[in-house]
Amino acid sequence: MAKRSVEQFLAHFALPLVGGGEVHVGAPISVPELNDFTSEMDRYNQQTVAIDDAREAALATLLARVPALLLEPEDLSLLAALHNALFLVHPRADTWIVTDRSRRRVVDASLTMASVPLTAVKNRVLGRHGLLHQLFRITRDDISLSWWTGSAKFYGQKPPTRLTAWSGVRRVNSTVHHAGFGELLGTTDAAPIVATLVRRSPLTQLLEFAAGAPPLHWEDAVFLLRDHELARAVAYAITPSGATATGLGALWRAAAAFEQMLERTPAPADVRAVAAFLVYCDGLLCIDEAVLRGGKEKSALVAQALATGDAGLRERGAATFFALPAALALVDQRLAVPPGLGDRAAAGERWAIHRSQAQAILGDGVIEALAARLRRHFGTAS
Repeated sequence: MAKRSVEQFLAHFALPLVGGGEVHVGAPISVPELNDFTSEMDRYNQQTVAIDDAREAALATLLARVPALLLEPEDLSLLAALHNALFLVHPRADTWIVTDRSRRRVVDASLTMASVPLTAVKNRVLGRHGLLHQLFRITRDDISLSWWTGSAKFYGQKPPTRLTAWSGVRRVNSTVHHAGFGELLGTTDAAPIVATLVRRSPLTQLLEFAAGAPPLHWEDAVFLLRDHELARAVAYAITPSGATATGLGALWRAAAAFEQMLERTPAPADVRAVAAFLVYCDGLLCIDEAVLRGGKEKSALVAQALATGDAGLRERGAATFFALPAALALVDQRLAVPPGLGDRAAAGERWAIHRSQAQAILGDGVIEALAARLRRHFGTAS
């Protein structure tokens, strides 16, 4: 097998991963090979600059002013780990690694590559999200082909034209299956690598997810809420305008992660920061309703999210999200209402409607139970 160059890796895997396009996955990257890539990457400015431009373009939808980014060795390590995770589900993987021991070595090496130091440096946080922002949207098109004398399946590859020619005469049928995140990266071997990668990119934890994705851990990401620009950007991203309850999965996920946070022993200041953030997002929903709908009728969004037909069928986190302001009012009034909401009369009316409606649906018991959990973290502060 010809030696792979860092130029090939950057052009055929990293750039399409970041900017969109067809990524090419080859044999697994070893730690020595990654070290060679790192030592040679400075020679390929055209590729690294293109990747940085693609990262900045992706981040431009999040921030008004994106800082200049520079591809670092740690970024290359994260990319190599993701490449190897995708290799583990490659249709030719068994021809490159033929024993369970070899596969285990690939997994262990990939975990080492993914385990770069955690960072709270803003440029690095942004840069890592720029690299991984499409992680949960990676797909592979698998094509099943049948014709009058046989059949074949092509995983992530186009069938040769000799098999698709004269489709009417040869009775050629083609079916495409789109393999998503769960099939590709939710597997036993790949999932630990992905979980390690996502932990190194807290902004990706907050903004991106899919069925089977690693859970959000607020302790990894709460520092982002102390940067006003990032906190505002995340709030707007996970609270889209005009959304129905079914379109607020990221918001319910954030609230569900807060529930889990309350079961652990985080710093009280971190609990307060997440609680204030969720209340702020609730305020955005009220402002949106006031602008789009106005009036004093009950909220269709609240009714949908907290549908009483079967509480067990509610999206996890939705009840905590809507109960939180009332629970905070019993524990710390300063956090119970978003700052500045009182300056908007219509939004304030919608806020009151939300609170009354949520309390009527959830009942005092749910609110008081949440307040008790908050008190355990807040202590005697009021």
